[in-house]
Amino acid sequence: MRHRLLVVLLLLAGILVIAPGTACACSCALLEPAEQVKGAAAVFTGTVVAARRVEGDLFGPPPPVVYTFRADQIYKGKASAGFEVATNADSAACGYNFVTGSRYLVFAATGQSGLLTADPGVALNTSLCAGNLLVGPGDAALRAGDGLPSGEPLTAELVTALGTASPPATPPSTAVATPAPDASGGRPILIWIYAGVAVTGVGLTFTGWRFSRRRGRSRRLPD
Repeated sequence: MRHRLLVVLLLLAGILVIAPGTACACSCALLEPAEQVKGAAAVFTGTVVAARRVEGDLFGPPPPVVYTFRADQIYKGKASAGFEVATNADSAACGYNFVTGSRYLVFAATGQSGLLTADPGVALNTSLCAGNLLVGPGDAALRAGDGLPSGEPLTAELVTALGTASPPATPPSTAVATPAPDASGGRPILIWIYAGVAVTGVGLTFTGWRFSRRRGRSRRLPD
């Protein structure tokens, strides 16, 4: 009897310890598109090209995941071609599960987020509550009525709130400038300088030789 009572007490203790962690679920306030844009530091469409799990404590909460995006249209923030965005690994903790190779409309905030279980050292973070949206592949700006993978059309309200998009900045060209050819068909001007010096030297030599011959003849003439 005592043995059974001990087992029941241990089970109850385990439920009390586990329940707070498992019962917690993500709860988001319903925001209008204009509010989602206003609360974000960066808004862009981009394709997920990489994902990495941040190192964390083995016995602590799950560390966040950092996703790398190749951006194609920027609606707010720096016109960068690439973004790193952190989010919780667990959807119950409001983490957003991006899929590598898919394109998304991303709303990312800056600063320390209370939703993240650990600081990943990444400037941008997002969550299930931010308004992220899976969109169709491509690189064009979003338009009202565009079909989404979910089967629903993109609303005019969201497109209006996003405003005008701009493509990401491209890195400066690394081409090395080459000297412009001269009017002689591409030969360096330096060659013509050398040629002129050579001709001048030959002329001076010839003049000196003729002068020396004249002097020699004048010495041989009789008095």
